[in-house]
Amino acid sequence: MGTQLVMSILRGRGELQQQKFDYLLRGPKVLGEENPLSEWVSDSVWASVQALKELEDYSSLPDDLVGSAKRWKEWMELERPEDEPVPGDWKRMPEFERLLLFRALRPDRLTAAMATFVKNSIGVEYITSQPFNLEKSYQDSSPATPIFVFLSPGVDVAAAVEGLGAKLGFTAESGRYASVSLGQGQEPIAMTNLNNMHKNGGWVLLQNIHLTIDWTSGPLEKKVDKLAEGAHPEFRLFLSAEPPPGLERPLPISLLQASIKLTNEPPEGLKPNLLRAYNNFNEEILESCAKQAEFRSIIFALCYFHAALLERKKFGVGNLPGATSGIGWNMNYPFNTGDLLCCGQCANNYLENNSKVPWEDLRYIFGEIMYGGHIVEDWDRRLANGYLFFYFNDSLLEGMEMFPKFPAPANTLNHKTTLETIEETMPPETPLAFGLHPNAEIGFKLREADSFCASLVTLQPREGGDEAGMSTEEKAKMVLDDVVDKLPDQFDMEDIRGRVDDFTPYVMVAIQESERMNVLLAEMKRSLAELDLGLKGDLTMTAPMEALMHALASDGVPSGWTRLAYHSLRPLGSWLANLLNRVGQLNEWTADLGVPKVVWLSGLFNPQSFLTAVMQTTARRNEWPLDKTVVLTEVTKKQVDQIDAPSRDGAFIHGLTLEGARWDDKIGALDDSKPKELFSAMPVILVKAVTVDKAEMKDAYQCPVYTTEARFRQEVFTAQLKSKHSWIKWTLAGVCMFLDVVAAS
Repeated sequence: MGTQLVMSILRGRGELQQQKFDYLLRGPKVLGEENPLSEWVSDSVWASVQALKELEDYSSLPDDLVGSAKRWKEWMELERPEDEPVPGDWKRMPEFERLLLFRALRPDRLTAAMATFVKNSIGVEYITSQPFNLEKSYQDSSPATPIFVFLSPGVDVAAAVEGLGAKLGFTAESGRYASVSLGQGQEPIAMTNLNNMHKNGGWVLLQNIHLTIDWTSGPLEKKVDKLAEGAHPEFRLFLSAEPPPGLERPLPISLLQASIKLTNEPPEGLKPNLLRAYNNFNEEILESCAKQAEFRSIIFALCYFHAALLERKKFGVGNLPGATSGIGWNMNYPFNTGDLLCCGQCANNYLENNSKVPWEDLRYIFGEIMYGGHIVEDWDRRLANGYLFFYFNDSLLEGMEMFPKFPAPANTLNHKTTLETIEETMPPETPLAFGLHPNAEIGFKLREADSFCASLVTLQPREGGDEAGMSTEEKAKMVLDDVVDKLPDQFDMEDIRGRVDDFTPYVMVAIQESERMNVLLAEMKRSLAELDLGLKGDLTMTAPMEALMHALASDGVPSGWTRLAYHSLRPLGSWLANLLNRVGQLNEWTADLGVPKVVWLSGLFNPQSFLTAVMQTTARRNEWPLDKTVVLTEVTKKQVDQIDAPSRDGAFIHGLTLEGARWDDKIGALDDSKPKELFSAMPVILVKAVTVDKAEMKDAYQCPVYTTEARFRQEVFTAQLKSKHSWIKWTLAGVCMFLDVVAAS
């Protein structure tokens, strides 16, 4: 909100140039320009520079990057470039205009640069959030003004309200406090308590009101609207609910407007989470086990495990609304303090009843029952078990390193001294603390910047033209004409089928893919023609046409197209170029209907169908039962242009991109990523079918392959990648392959 306030002030003064502001918000790219600095400037950044040079004052930027390469390279490789002057005369630019350089060259530092800009413009208080203080907020409340607390993982709203109530004399024992957790059948009880306290004085806490949305949007909303009528002076209403983005149905606007809104976010950072987790135990609990040394080590490792699971979410959770990465988790899970305490009690019981530490039993209880009880996705379960295998073994008792330069505190220390040791010796947090590669921090910062800019876009007025005179309708019309010009013809399915001699599995894939492409192209042409008539005034604009218009104007892929298309996180310009490449592959495939020399797997609507065709073809040739056949992968040392003919053993595929690691051609195995290289393109891969009994591969990492970076529910198949390291290293690093990566294109 600080940024929005600054931009509003600048706009009011007439100092905000709309074209530059639009660039800052949307970060457009001009693709296809040759990159002369590819050794240290990524193609994605160069595409951003090409778009920026179209704006006034930035036309010389590409030439200056080349001419002053040494100075720019040093600046771009700084850890915190926002604290250093920009090279050359660019440092004399106004601070707002320098933000555009960060948007193009170092988008991962844009939010930090923006915070500095806001601080310098209107003051530091606009970039620091106020801590949760229920007592202070209570002073601002009244009988007619409820206090609404948005729920956060690991935060106990009831305990906070009860604690304040006890301090001020509002307790359940005195009949002046009531708490109701909403759910099926609880609505009448909640309303009875609300009416009673409203009349006689007292506090009411209604928890999880999002679970009874019909009652919340009906009787409760009406009651809150009339709270001022006849309310006892000592009446207060407290409400809690999940924050809006994750809700199936929104909370009533009037309810939110009438309330004081608070959120008590859990501590950010691994150290605060670790300290908080360890504080759930005390010296009495730690002394209660006969095997004190082992128990202290296990409790510390449990707390670190708990903190790592919670804090890893910041790197990306695939099923959250608008997620563009799942490197943290595929799904969001409600890991809580109860899981931690139950695991601690189980560890105590098992240590008491076994002469040796039963590591395998403990790992199973923690990873499959306690924490594992929340986990739905198989790859997430493997991740949790990877942590458990890493931390819970004999080396823990010998003082293992939890991550580089942070050994576990000695198990002879008491509770207080252990807390002090954590506070004093724990190094600054890095992705290595979670088993991730340092590049994961860059990815996190890039997504943070994109999310920040997307939020700013939603706050901008939609109507009216900018200073260049381009209204939303005019922008949409310009893009519409461009898309119509580029759209290819549909496939002649009758002609294709007429040329088929043998409907092999591969031919069937080509036919099915062409049919699906036709459906998508037909809808694109229909909707664009309809919108064109609407923009001309020949048709009345409908809601779907409005949605299409705004999507085209903002470089977004219309929802009507995505429903018929394939998973993709690309903006419209890149999405359209990708679509044309897909059509190109199908044109080549359907021209001779043979088996392609190498298939661009990323270019298929249903890549699983091609893998099934590989299995069917091999199973028929060898007379194997299809249900006993699986696919295996072998990474070759060849690129696409080096493949001369289709494989006799299966099929060659390409287009896959690795995240979290890279493929080393020299050793033919996985290796650590290079610094600042978030993604690594894979060479051609041979996919072949074998019987289940021959599917075991030694020294291979079972690597999930997903459609996009979001990961959630987008798994295509599991590839086998040779590795000299254990599966734990690559699992904790979130290593997987994608069919389509926006940043790598």
